[in-house]
Amino acid sequence: MEDPGPEGPGVRRGAAAIAVLVAACAGVPGARAETFREILERPITRPVGDALADSIGHALPITAASAGVTFSFNKATHAWERETDILGQLYLERPRPLGRGKLNLSVSYQWMRIDTVDGQDLDRLSDTRFPIVSPGNGRLFTVPRFGLDLDTHQVTTSVTYGATDDLDLNLTIPVLYSRFALNGILRDVADRHEQRARVRSSKLGPGDVFLRAKYRLVHGAWGDLAAGLVLRAPAGNQDNFQGTGTWEPAPMLYAATPSLSLGYGVGLQAYANGGVELNGDDVDRSAGRFGFGLDCAVKERFTAAVAVLGREPFQGIAPPGFFDVARVDPSTGRRFMAPVLGLERDRASTYDLSLGGRMNLWHDTVFGFANVILPLNRDGFRSDVIPLAGVEAAF
Repeated sequence: MEDPGPEGPGVRRGAAAIAVLVAACAGVPGARAETFREILERPITRPVGDALADSIGHALPITAASAGVTFSFNKATHAWERETDILGQLYLERPRPLGRGKLNLSVSYQWMRIDTVDGQDLDRLSDTRFPIVSPGNGRLFTVPRFGLDLDTHQVTTSVTYGATDDLDLNLTIPVLYSRFALNGILRDVADRHEQRARVRSSKLGPGDVFLRAKYRLVHGAWGDLAAGLVLRAPAGNQDNFQGTGTWEPAPMLYAATPSLSLGYGVGLQAYANGGVELNGDDVDRSAGRFGFGLDCAVKERFTAAVAVLGREPFQGIAPPGFFDVARVDPSTGRRFMAPVLGLERDRASTYDLSLGGRMNLWHDTVFGFANVILPLNRDGFRSDVIPLAGVEAAF
């Protein structure tokens, strides 16, 4: 800790009081915390760490298991033939299976930085209107700055195998490198002394592992329909904001219209996904998942994709009073409870716009893809943009 003023008994007492407040609120700079969550493991900031641990795992997008191209076996020619002329979405599943015995391998990189929480800049949070009562010694303090910085680099390997003509199986393994930082300024109301806290930490580890299966139910002139089952296994460390900490099965339905040719090698196809993400520990904390998208293919070489992705939790991110701390109204002396940093506990519904595309790089075998996800609302912890790039190969 640095003493912000000249030496003297009063200053030393003020600095000591602030040190107590920092320990109660934000931890000690340089202290060795085992996890990101432990950096915030103090009475005032513990709810913030809990909310991050419960939210960030679901905020990390995972690409669809569906391959960019699918194949069918032509009995007349005894050869595999490309069945799709539209390469497909990146975050929406297509109902059409890959093809019996075919294998698709993809590797992608994406970067996500959490920029806002409930519309507030995450690195510029503050709490100064009504002083907070320290739970340790009853002194009053305000928080002119409580800046958090969290960014995650994610490399994902996905393998899809066509078990039958109608059944696909997929294994997806992400590896995450996350960096977390805290910059805090606390001000003692009585003597106006300030103390600054600065903590940095980084973690490398696996994310949650996904096991996915898809079975085509309908294939005809009106389009395709498939049933899917996604099993999320809690391999990621929730306390480092790299996983959800619970098993989550998700029954899904995937639908697509027939491809529509507009001439000149241009085609359109629409997709819809929907299902329920079940929380294995508490079903009330489950969420609905949905998405709608449109592909535009150009001469079987390139496909541009746009989609709207949504997640609707069944309940709020925390119970009533979860973020509340004791406060004092300086003008009246009245004590009351109110959320720290103005955080909300309501349901954090998320709606995103996905823009991207796939390109056939080599002989219907190697494909490149790129995408960005942009937020359509600001509930909960959100990123301003999530870029993605990768390559896949079908065998």
